[in-house]
Amino acid sequence: MKTKITLLTLCVCMSISCATLQESRKSTQWRFNPQKDLLSLHYDHAPDKDDGHSAAADRTILQTLYGKEWIKKHVVAVSGAYGKNSNDFNPNSDAVMYAAWNDCGGWLAAHTSHNIVITILTKRWSETLQAGGDVWIKEGGQSDITAAVVRRIIEQMPDLDTTSRIHTVQHSNWNEDQTAERALGYTRRYTHYTLIRDANAYLNIPRGNEAFVTAAIEHPEFGAVWKAAFAYYNPKERLDFSDTGELMYILGLGEIGINEYKEMFLDTTNSDKG
Repeated sequence: MKTKITLLTLCVCMSISCATLQESRKSTQWRFNPQKDLLSLHYDHAPDKDDGHSAAADRTILQTLYGKEWIKKHVVAVSGAYGKNSNDFNPNSDAVMYAAWNDCGGWLAAHTSHNIVITILTKRWSETLQAGGDVWIKEGGQSDITAAVVRRIIEQMPDLDTTSRIHTVQHSNWNEDQTAERALGYTRRYTHYTLIRDANAYLNIPRGNEAFVTAAIEHPEFGAVWKAAFAYYNPKERLDFSDTGELMYILGLGEIGINEYKEMFLDTTNSDKG
């Protein structure tokens, strides 16, 4: 009996080790390729205003790492990527989207042009996929638009394995709950869907952070974007760019906290790439 237990334990350990290895391989199978891939940044702006801070934080990261011209080619930003919460859209968020994205490729207003935006996204994603790149969705809102675009791509490119070429990264259970059930199920099934730890744990400070705000608004390149974000959502009430946790995950940066973010991206000795 003792021998049988030992063999059973060995088998279980081997099974766990194999499962862990398979999961490790799965998690490292896909990596963002800045030379070929496309980032689709989705903001719901309904109703929380944290998307405003995230738009500024996303722009700051991407331009610092890759430059403004790169953003024009490899990023598409979408506002109004909501689901069941559509009636809570805040139109004042448009000012932040203009400040963050207008001078580096523009942005898409799904709230006012829902069907047109789906058509544009389908075209942008398809062009990237046909050129050999992957699509990465920073799901700062709900997955309703994502599901609609994926459906069209599957219709147009039936031989494409969307589960290995289209990557959806979500961080919020609330966002999932506000997604139409059919859309969420479809996105989970037909994309490489990842739910990461809620970034509110490390990118959210009630009553703000004075040193961070000063560094942000005084930054010579990104100050105007952060001023627009803070005019939209007063950081003395809350500093929150939790949706940027998904972008950090996609880029392989890990969980960068607010103080570390300030040092990495708002320290004026760190010049951006233009």
